[in-house]
Amino acid sequence: MSFGGNDSPPQAPNYPPVPPKEELMDVIDEVTGTQAITVVGADGKKKRVVSRLPRSPEEQKLYDDAGELMNKAIVEIKKLSDYDPAAVFDFAPFVDVMNNLNAERQADIAELSKLPDFNQYVQDFKTMGNTIIQDEFKKAENENKAYLANRGYADSSAAIGMRNSLVAEKAKALQQQDIGGNMYGEQLKAADLANRMNTYGFREQGRFGQLQSAEAEHKLKLDQYNQTNAMRQQALQNQYGLFSTGAKLQGDDASKAMATRAPELANTIFQQSNMDSLNRHNATVNQMNLQYQNQLASYQNQRPSFGDTILTLGGTALGAAAFGGPMGPMGGGATYSSPFGPRQVGVAYSGGNG
Repeated sequence: MSFGGNDSPPQAPNYPPVPPKEELMDVIDEVTGTQAITVVGADGKKKRVVSRLPRSPEEQKLYDDAGELMNKAIVEIKKLSDYDPAAVFDFAPFVDVMNNLNAERQADIAELSKLPDFNQYVQDFKTMGNTIIQDEFKKAENENKAYLANRGYADSSAAIGMRNSLVAEKAKALQQQDIGGNMYGEQLKAADLANRMNTYGFREQGRFGQLQSAEAEHKLKLDQYNQTNAMRQQALQNQYGLFSTGAKLQGDDASKAMATRAPELANTIFQQSNMDSLNRHNATVNQMNLQYQNQLASYQNQRPSFGDTILTLGGTALGAAAFGGPMGPMGGGATYSSPFGPRQVGVAYSGGNG
């Protein structure tokens, strides 16, 4: 019951709801040509996608030219790698010439080691010499015999001495003939060996000439092979360089896109936006709490109303009746509790007579 004044306490504040979480913002990074956007997939769920923006016509042409450059370089590198200069230059003829010359040389050396048999020639020579000596001494013996017989000295000592001398000379001549035959055989061997050595030398000179010609041809082919292979290696290096150039151009394009800050910026904006919204909400709540506290304090500190005074007086009379004094045992005003804490009402009593 109220008998005057405002006894109603302030109502508790009605707080606004917590703001919902904001969605990620789509961000376009024009520096790197990329974007971070939210899309709805085939399953109906939202998903975050980071993709690159379409290149400018100039950038696209440069990118395509780089790809074409790499493709052409790969084709040329394969051709150059499959090409074998050794298949063009045939070195087999030089090897064949060397093998043939070595075979001829071995055959000639084997032929030199086969010495002819001159014994029959020597024996025929000796037989012929012996026949001539025998004939000559037989003729000389007959002539001497006739000469001595005509003079009557056939059986004389002089005739015997002449016959003995003729026999000795015959033996000596036959011995010299035998030595001469042996020397003749050695001369035949030496002449034959010299002839065959000369023939071998002439054939070896011919082989040396053939070998020089084959070596010159081989060296020419080897020089051509080395030059061709050097040109091939240089061409390979050039194609590798072109491929590296194209790869670098496309790599720079990819590196530029990989340096995007779109996802980072989207997350930063997302966090900052939600933080700002939450801070505004908290500020509103704090302001409402402060206002409520001020109202509550003002309510608790206001003067008692008429109703409060009547209640205080009634309480004093009841206290006097109950405790034997007009003010009760405390000698002061009554105290009662309210929902907002103990409150003291009434005025102090000063005792006295009548």
